[in-house]
Amino acid sequence: MKTKLAWIPFVPLFLAAGFLKLAQGFMPDGGLLGLSALQLDYCYLGACALIFLFTLLFAVLDKQIAQYYLPHKNFPAGLTGILLSLLLAADGGFTIFQVFSSGKISVLEILGAVLSLLSAVVFIVLGLNHSFRYKEGKNLSLINVIPAIFCGVRMILSFVQFTTISIRLADVSSLICYVFATLFFFNYAVVLSLIKTKNALKSCFVFGLPAIAAMIPYGIYHLVFRFDSEFILKNAQPLEMLLFGLYILFVLIEITRFVRSKEEITLVEEEEAPVVNVADEKVEGFIASNTDEDENDSVEDTSYLENRDTEGFLYEDNDQVDDNPEVNEETNNDVENYLTEVQKDTDDDDRPKNYEERLDDIDKLILDITSKTD
Repeated sequence: MKTKLAWIPFVPLFLAAGFLKLAQGFMPDGGLLGLSALQLDYCYLGACALIFLFTLLFAVLDKQIAQYYLPHKNFPAGLTGILLSLLLAADGGFTIFQVFSSGKISVLEILGAVLSLLSAVVFIVLGLNHSFRYKEGKNLSLINVIPAIFCGVRMILSFVQFTTISIRLADVSSLICYVFATLFFFNYAVVLSLIKTKNALKSCFVFGLPAIAAMIPYGIYHLVFRFDSEFILKNAQPLEMLLFGLYILFVLIEITRFVRSKEEITLVEEEEAPVVNVADEKVEGFIASNTDEDENDSVEDTSYLENRDTEGFLYEDNDQVDDNPEVNEETNNDVENYLTEVQKDTDDDDRPKNYEERLDDIDKLILDITSKTD
């Protein structure tokens, strides 16, 4: 599977991105090849872009990787997810308190704080699943996609802040971090929910590897060189960046280890049996009924008979009153082996009462000749 080969260019480019980002703090301006801090920042983002392009190339060439993936035990990812959930809950609560105490209500900030609290719940679930679950469970795509929505709102907040300051002072790297994180968590939610797609698993690599290269150096740089010792919770965002990057790193290592090819996976789809309703219909003079067995058993006036002439067939025998036994006996003897329906005699019936009266003159003549011959 060629997608796994993306780790080869990732490792040196990740180290280069980390060095270029951290060099802004431990080297004076222009100390590295005469590059300014802004130029080093662009080089750091350029390394992340190269990781994205190389991973995209390997993913396009990969035709063997499976479309589905079942999570496995991953204790580092589970621990990171639980720590991240605690941090997101504290950050969300602090943001809501700060917004209402300032008196300036911002819809985006409140939305981001609410999504931060919801994402905390999601990462608790994910962390516990990584730590204690081996087989897949029932996942809800609506819950799994909440971290992607949270990163998307953070991306919008970062972009809105850029409109009020100079582009030279804007922290463009945070915007790039949230772009890659949003796309990764969206595709990861698709993978966890086992939704039928073509490239969700490959997209986790395509957007996850550059997210790692962007978020881990960003978090380390701000925690080391721009740490706010007065308000500790103001350092929550760079720490979240670091934990996001570590979580994505551990998840991709797990996927790389346990992912299977298309030939190794058998997809079993459950299909519902179709329900067919057939109404009663007449077929060539016979009545066919679709009455259930239980309903047939409950009918007391109906009996099903079987003899050698009707073997393998079922017919309905209705109980009737025999008003003329002689006629019935004579009729049954003449039409043996046939199924007939016996009609009740009425006073208005003008048909002849015996067999000889029904014969015409020719039949009587034939009978006379036959009797004289005998």
